[in-house]
Amino acid sequence: MLALLTISCKANREIDSLWNKEFTCAQEIIDTYCSIKESTSSKEKELLIRNQCYYVWHSGEYMFKCRGKNSDIYELANHRFDLQLDDKIIAEFVAERNLGKFVDHYFTLLAMQQGSTFNDARDGVTATVFYPIRALNENDYYKLRAIFSSNNEALHNEYLKRLKFPLNNSGCTDGLKSIEPLIEKNVAESNLKREILELYSIFSRMMPGELAPLSTLKDCEGNGHTFAEFKGKVIVIDVWATWCSSCIANMPKFIALSNEYKGRNDISFITISIDRSEDKETWLENIERNSMQPLLNLFPDCAEQSQFETDFRISGVPRYIIIDKSGNIVSAHAPAPGTEMRKMIETALITQ
Repeated sequence: MLALLTISCKANREIDSLWNKEFTCAQEIIDTYCSIKESTSSKEKELLIRNQCYYVWHSGEYMFKCRGKNSDIYELANHRFDLQLDDKIIAEFVAERNLGKFVDHYFTLLAMQQGSTFNDARDGVTATVFYPIRALNENDYYKLRAIFSSNNEALHNEYLKRLKFPLNNSGCTDGLKSIEPLIEKNVAESNLKREILELYSIFSRMMPGELAPLSTLKDCEGNGHTFAEFKGKVIVIDVWATWCSSCIANMPKFIALSNEYKGRNDISFITISIDRSEDKETWLENIERNSMQPLLNLFPDCAEQSQFETDFRISGVPRYIIIDKSGNIVSAHAPAPGTEMRKMIETALITQ
């Protein structure tokens, strides 16, 4: 725990006056908020909590301002603090500032105390322009469990909104699934809660081991196909669109990966375009231009959103899907073509 500041109301005002101060290094923050001696009086304990709030806030602001690149940020994690999310003093503090940012700072410091790097410790639940999207890790799940185990209604609402991104981007992972009963039990009824639980219901149907939805898709000659006809084979799917530059950029990697399994009869590589019927000619031209002919290229051929897109909740492309030999989902949000996808394929091939 941080050493207690023995401070009066005057000292408390002095701390408040530092609210807008921009610290240039970790040591300045440590020198400002970690000092002097301990005390047991209730008033000074309240001031300690407020002091710790400022330490967490300014530590986080400094770490995120430098994008985690300054080596001295790890010094900030060496100083212990003991804050409870339900504490009324913390609630008052964040009500004046930014609840989400404060919680991000707090849990980032906690994870770094446990030895995580800044990138693994920072919030992975929320999409941001400053950092690349990464898979949720145990730090994120610990944070979500703590939040939805608390009685902080404002915090619940903040993170219910944030859950939309990982559910839509990564599906319902085992870690996210473990959060669902906490939401059901501890979060007050609201339209937002019902929306999130509905997303859980949708994405739970796409978890590993679930039967892959079947919908009819057409090949270049107009012949219909469903995933049922590939039973006994692992299916590796690249969901793309002709207007998606990232999809086109990744296509050679997908084709190269498919060539590694050329000649095998227990695996099929398929592309599925989500272009609309009016773009069929553009789709055919792109297949030719990108040398995709060795693959089975399928097309929903719909004027509006297809059943395939609805079933798999396709909200963005590129998207990769792997289905096992029994027609069950291995991953509805598989990694892009590369080492991780290859590992997933190899595991699916040896699993009966």
